[in-house]
Amino acid sequence: MHKNTLRELAKFLSGLVAGDFLAAWWIWAKGLLPTSFMGIMFSQRGVIVGMVFDVILFCFLVHFGWRIKETPKDEERLFHRVAGTIFAIIAVLHLLRLFFGWQFNLFGWATPYWLSGIGTIVAAFLSYASFQLTKK
Repeated sequence: MHKNTLRELAKFLSGLVAGDFLAAWWIWAKGLLPTSFMGIMFSQRGVIVGMVFDVILFCFLVHFGWRIKETPKDEERLFHRVAGTIFAIIAVLHLLRLFFGWQFNLFGWATPYWLSGIGTIVAAFLSYASFQLTKK
């Protein structure tokens, strides 16, 4: 298979994996677990493990599908370093919120802790991807 075809396939599959994650999150958030579907029993623990797997797979697919080939210029490298540093700080703050149990209200809405878990994973991946783009 041609490399561009594989990249387009990775982009398509990343959308499917994101949809699977959102469906699993919705089932988990609505309290519909444990449930049986087509003879397969889904427990709360199994769905959470599946969601973690979906996040990891999504990160790999996005990294492969949207990877830039060209060597960046100095201004682009500086931008990626700054963006990577900002994303790293955000990831650390989300992680500290999880460890220390800090409360965070957004327009009167108490944000749940699982949102910081997702924020940690996404911000850490974006930081990693930004620093990888400075190396090329």
